[in-house]
Amino acid sequence: MKTKNNVQKTVLRSAAVVVSFVLISFTVTAQDFWKTVLANSSFNEIALAMVETSKKPNVPAPASKTNPATIIYENEYEANLEVEDWMTDNNYFKPTVIQQVEQESDLQVEEWMLNESLFNVAEETDAQLIIEDWMTNNEVWNN
Repeated sequence: MKTKNNVQKTVLRSAAVVVSFVLISFTVTAQDFWKTVLANSSFNEIALAMVETSKKPNVPAPASKTNPATIIYENEYEANLEVEDWMTDNNYFKPTVIQQVEQESDLQVEEWMLNESLFNVAEETDAQLIIEDWMTNNEVWNN
């Protein structure tokens, strides 16, 4: 029985390989087929005409077509949401569990928090700010 299963698996794998080779050969020959069809028909002339016209430089549209007044904006609107019965049913959400809030104790300043020797206090390295005349000039800020 085991040998029979192994033989079936081997036959199926080899058949899959053969089918894949056949499909690959069809795709390769199909490419050549379409090249010959286009070369020997009027489609070739149409394709060449389309390629030649696409190589022309893009000419900007006249100013009247690109006028901002002619642009139409379409606003999208979403439908209003509706509240369904299950959304307000307390059996789904258990409001008693949600409403339990822990009571926190008030924060208090302890002595070690005020001890400056525990913290690295760096000296200021920034220069002092200087107010210049233009900063308070009304002509600059009231256009």
